[in-house]
Formats: sequence, C-alpha cells, structure tokens
Amino acid sequence: MIKKTNARDLNIKFIHQFKRSTRTEWPDKFRVCWFFEPNTLDYIYEHKDECFVTNGFVLSDALVKQLPEGYRKKYFEAHERCLLFLLFEEKIVNFINSEFVDSDEFENAFGVSKRRYFSDEAIEEWTEQIDLL
Repeated sequence: MIKKTNARDLNIKFIHQFKRSTRTEWPDKFRVCWFFEPNTLDYIYEHKDECFVTNGFVLSDALVKQLPEGYRKKYFEAHERCLLFLLFEEKIVNFINSEFVDSDEFENAFGVSKRRYFSDEAIEEWTEQIDLL
C-alpha cells in the first residue's frame, strides 16, 4: 500500500522565509509556492528577495518536460511569469484555490483576492504580456 504524502507533512508553506542561501544564484529571502503536488513532488516556486521583489521561478523536472520544446528550462526570469501562469494555469489556480493556501495570507501578500488575481481580466493581461517576451 502506498502512503499519500500531505503537503503539510512535508512542511511546504505557501510563503516560506529562507534562513540560509538557496541553490540559486539569486539573493533569495522568500519562496512562494504556486503549485505543489504531494504525490509526485512537482512544484512551481517563485523566489523573492528581501524586498519581496521576484528574482525568478523554479520548476520541477517533470513540469519542465511538459513545456513546449522551445521553453524547456528549469529557471525562468521574473518577466516570464505570464508564460508560466498561462501554461500551468489550471494547476496553479486549483492549488491556490485549495484549502492549502489561506485566503487571508494570499490577500495580505498580494493585495488582492484570489478571485481577482485569477480573473478573466488578469488572464487576458498575461496573454498580452507574452507578446512582449
């Protein structure tokens, strides 16, 4: 029998403050978990500096393999957020809207509700931003 892993058991937090440096070359202080699947350990993390400014994004190897051929890489720059969020929209929205991510914590961190952050208007804006890449 296979035991299912719970994200809480792994101590995966929506916003995690680093106590020491990470493997990236970025000046990391915080990590935002946009997607985590406990059964496969797939993830999408956003790394932020001490001013909560985005350094970039890191994907699990399995998610990298799901990307279109010209975009297969593990690390993405901050300005590539729109691309990642459109490619993995369903996974991210389902994870953020799950009970794992507290609505108050989300709104305190980003200044808008989950519903507004993932509204049709916001998704259209991401699509427009991809043309600028």
